[in-house]
Amino acid sequence: MFLFFSLLTFVCGEIIAGERNRRGRLSISNIQIQNIGDSIRLCFDCIPDLTMLKKKERIIVTPVIFDSIRQTTFSSFAIVGKKEKTAFIRSVDYQTNMKITDDSGLFAYKAAIKYADWMKGSTLAFNTVTKLCAKRFVQETVYVKGKVLQDPDIKIVEIVKAVEPVLSTAEKLALDYTFLIPVSQRIDFDKTNRKDAVSVLFCPGSSILSSDYQNNGKNLDLLVSIIDEINRSSDSRITDILIIGYASPEGRYRLNLDFAEKRAIALRDYLVQETDMPVESFKVINGGIDWQGLYQLVNESDMVEKEEILKIIAPSVIGEEQVRNDKLIHLRDGVPYRYMLKNFFPQLRSSTCVRIFYKNVDGENDKSFYNCL
Repeated sequence: MFLFFSLLTFVCGEIIAGERNRRGRLSISNIQIQNIGDSIRLCFDCIPDLTMLKKKERIIVTPVIFDSIRQTTFSSFAIVGKKEKTAFIRSVDYQTNMKITDDSGLFAYKAAIKYADWMKGSTLAFNTVTKLCAKRFVQETVYVKGKVLQDPDIKIVEIVKAVEPVLSTAEKLALDYTFLIPVSQRIDFDKTNRKDAVSVLFCPGSSILSSDYQNNGKNLDLLVSIIDEINRSSDSRITDILIIGYASPEGRYRLNLDFAEKRAIALRDYLVQETDMPVESFKVINGGIDWQGLYQLVNESDMVEKEEILKIIAPSVIGEEQVRNDKLIHLRDGVPYRYMLKNFFPQLRSSTCVRIFYKNVDGENDKSFYNCL
C-alpha cells in the first residue's frame, strides 16, 4: 500500500557549546512507501531550503524503519556545504536511481530494502549525523512539524506484504500448453492459428487411429494426462474440447472430406473412452484439405519451386479444391508434387486438438462425476 505525507520539514542544527544554531531546513515531500513483492520501496523528494553549511561540512540523512525491537536503514544521502554557498544534496553512494531533478536542487530519492514480517506496523524516521571534520561529528534529533517522529502519537507506517496469486491446476498447465484456454477467453476458431496444437496422424486413405503410428502414442498420452489432471483436481474442470480433422490434397476431393471428418471423430471417440469426458463436451470440425498446413510447410522449406507453389495454394486464391491439386500435379512435370507427397502430405492427414477450454471451480461445491469416482 502507499502512505502519502503532504510535507515533512525537519530542522538540522549544529550543537556548539550547548547552543543550537539553526541555519536552514530540509523539506521532504511526496513520501511514498510501497511493498512490492519481497521488497519495501521508499521514494520522496527533498530540497535544502536555504541551508547554509561550512565548507566541507556534511549532514548525513538516513531513513529508518523500526519497531520496538528491531530496525533497518535505507540508503543515506548527504547535505554538503560549500563556502558562502547554499548547501546541496547528493546520494552518499552516488546511486544512479537518485538524482537532482532541476535547477532548484530538488533531490529525488528512491531506495529499496528486503521485506521482513516484523516491518508490518513499523515506524518511519529520519536520522541525521552532522560531520564537522574528519574526527568530529554531532548526532542530531530530527523534528517533524514540532514532534519527534518516534512520538507515539505519530501514525505508524502500515506495510502489507504482497500476496502471490495462487494458480489453479489448469492455470499452471496453461503456462506450458497454450492450447489450454480459460472458457471466459473463448474466441472464434481461426484456421491460421494452430500454434502448439496437438495432432495425431493417419495412414494414407485411412481414418483408423493407431497409437503406434508416428508420434501418436506420445501425443495421445499427453492429451489424456492433461484432461485427467485437470478434471481430478479440486480447483478446475474441462468444459469443452475443439477437434478438427484434416486430409492431404492427393486423391478425390469428396473422399478426402469424408476422411477429414472421420479422423476428427476418431480422436474424439478415443478421448471419450480414455478420459470419461462426455461426448457432448466435444466440438468436431471437418477441416477438409489442409491447405493452410501445406502453405506453412512449403513456405518454411527451401524448395526451388516454392514461390510457384505458394501462388497456387495461397488462401487468397479462389478456386475449386480439385483444380488446385491438378495444378500442383502438373507443375514442373510433377517433380515438386512427388516431393511434397513424400515429405509434406503425411503431416496433413491428421486429427488436431486445437483448443481445450477450462474453468476454475470451488472444490467444495463442485458436484462433477469425478468427485464420485
